[in-house]
Amino acid sequence: GDNDAPRDEETALLWERAGIPKERIYFLGKKDNWWRPAGKTGPCGPDSEMFFDTGKEKCGKDCQPGCFCGKFIEIWNDVFMQYEKTAEGKYEPLKQKNIDTGMGVERTTAVISGFADDDYLTELFLPVIKKIEEISGKNYAMQENLPAGRQVKKAMRIIADHLRAATFVIADGISSSNTEQGYVLRRLIRRAIRFGKTLGIEKPFTFLISEAVIETLGDIYPEIVKNKNKIIEELRAEEERFTRTLERGLKEFNSLSEKKKEITGKDAFFLYETYGFPWELTLEMADEKGRRIDEKEFQKAFKEHQEKSREGSEKKFAGGLADHSEMVTKYHTATHLLHSALRIVLGDTVHQVGSNITAERLRFDFTAPKKLIPEEIKKVEDLVNEQIKKDLPVTIDIMNLAEAKKKGALAFFEQKYAEQVKVYTVSDFSKEVCGGPHVERTGILGSFKIIKEESCGAGKRRIYAMLS
Repeated sequence: GDNDAPRDEETALLWERAGIPKERIYFLGKKDNWWRPAGKTGPCGPDSEMFFDTGKEKCGKDCQPGCFCGKFIEIWNDVFMQYEKTAEGKYEPLKQKNIDTGMGVERTTAVISGFADDDYLTELFLPVIKKIEEISGKNYAMQENLPAGRQVKKAMRIIADHLRAATFVIADGISSSNTEQGYVLRRLIRRAIRFGKTLGIEKPFTFLISEAVIETLGDIYPEIVKNKNKIIEELRAEEERFTRTLERGLKEFNSLSEKKKEITGKDAFFLYETYGFPWELTLEMADEKGRRIDEKEFQKAFKEHQEKSREGSEKKFAGGLADHSEMVTKYHTATHLLHSALRIVLGDTVHQVGSNITAERLRFDFTAPKKLIPEEIKKVEDLVNEQIKKDLPVTIDIMNLAEAKKKGALAFFEQKYAEQVKVYTVSDFSKEVCGGPHVERTGILGSFKIIKEESCGAGKRRIYAMLS
């Protein structure tokens, strides 16, 4: 206890009544036994942390639950949310108190399986670790008391953990990219690949680890079995992309770290832009070599790059239109139909990333992890032509962006929109925020035909189409 909150005698008494001997109940200070707010302010309070004694010898006379020597393993936590930390740093009693509890499922599994000090030896992880051993030719427990052995164990744990997470993320419909959830996925995969290299793995391997994950957990999580092909394809594609530049990037990084005591933020951005090294990966490698990186300089270079890209795209943007002629206007409406058709056939993870429209044809860039097969291209064409044959009205409404999105309008270029936006709707088939112009009815578009489909970057595809 302290001036903010008294010693939690009430909880200690309740643990005694539950049968816990008094000598096994420890009082720790705020540094070790206090649940802090998520930010600078918010709900907080004391907590009860539950530990399992592995039976190992104490590391010293002060060894007790909370010590990091490995004798005690925390498996559970009860948090008593009873205070509100204010902006002034005061702790005021909450009007509505509650208890939050969290159990480490894998730690508990490890304890009841007899592997208290290693989650990765349980039936949840061991088949995955065995697969990594098979691929790398290394032993998970090899010379674990020596630095080299500990590095092997660390690498295998990272690969197992990251690729298991990636398996589930991909099954949820996320693809690797440089933004939002896609960037988290990319970081997971690329960090696993990098640690695979430290184990001497030279051939593509991420999909093999994922297969072991699916085989181990698929009976409990059928969605990873259902999406197995998609998961394998995404992992193969991302590993292929990263492997192309990884060796050159590592050589560049090693060269920089040998020449400099501090790697500049511009150096880190160069590795990101040229070799696809996520900032966090470069930071980790620098730390391993005892080198520092100026993060502010990296962020500055990154923002300058974003601004240049934005300015360049704004010059091209104007709806991606060459002009506002009758034919260009027809093609513009056709891109909206195409966009919706692609999302129906391929799923709603598809979204527009660019377009270029002339009086002769349309070009439409969109997110997709792989090449469209002929059957998919035909389905998309048929859907577009069905809407044209129906001669549907194209309507326009003006509203703010938040309202447009609430009504289901697609909007993927938010930084380019004004406060009030135009929403073009084609019956119940298409609804998009767009600057226009568009035709009044779909019937005047004629016949729609896809003439080419190709890659236009990592995780992106490009379609060329014509009207006749």
